[in-house]
Amino acid sequence: MQEKQHGLVGFNLFNYWFVPLTNTTEDIIAVQRANDFYFGWFMHPLVYGDYPRSMKENAGSRLPAFTSSESKQVKGSFDFIGLNFYNAMSVKDQPSSLEMEHRDPAADMAIEFSVTPWALKGLLEYVKEAYGNPPIYIHENGQRTRQNSSLEDWPRVKSLNAYIGSVLDAIRNGSNTRGYFTWSFMDLFELLDGYESCYGLYYVDLEDPSLRRVPKLSAKWYSEFLKGKYVDFSEVIQLQDASFSDAQLTH
Repeated sequence: MQEKQHGLVGFNLFNYWFVPLTNTTEDIIAVQRANDFYFGWFMHPLVYGDYPRSMKENAGSRLPAFTSSESKQVKGSFDFIGLNFYNAMSVKDQPSSLEMEHRDPAADMAIEFSVTPWALKGLLEYVKEAYGNPPIYIHENGQRTRQNSSLEDWPRVKSLNAYIGSVLDAIRNGSNTRGYFTWSFMDLFELLDGYESCYGLYYVDLEDPSLRRVPKLSAKWYSEFLKGKYVDFSEVIQLQDASFSDAQLTH
């Protein structure tokens, strides 16, 4: 009798890490509301069998209600969670009238965003504390740059170093994070702005019929990191060679 193979089923969720714009009680509460609407909308039913309380309070009857059987069916129905994470956002309380004629999740959330530096460790800590520390795989994490920008992509190198360090700190603090994938291996068509921006470790020459690929500084750094070598920023420049220069961006 052939032995059955057992796989794992998980869900991928995109999220930011939210921090209060000020230390006011309103902004601190708004952060929790943002987490509920962006992450808890999907994660809360998977762990607890129902939507977050703030969503039910703000959306009211426009939010579907789980039946008892639906709640039991969805609760615990995953083996792992995949996360796509790129940056953090500051949150400011932005009250809106519940009597607004046209309401949507953005209006129900009642917050205002402003972008701040990344905080992946904070998100992993939150998942650990709020949702029972499920297995986590970072499916996407990277640095956005404009297409045809410098091959010496120092911002991407620095962000990779910081993000990976953030994941390590979270793991040392008990996070059940089991894998990390940088986005992306090479420049490609992006969801929001096509070929106008890139996240790749390798530059792709879109005007070349053969789609020539050239390693960026981040590719050199990441390669050394994956080999188990610690690479100090002051030493990264030594990884470059004669074929690795901005001149390669021109024809």
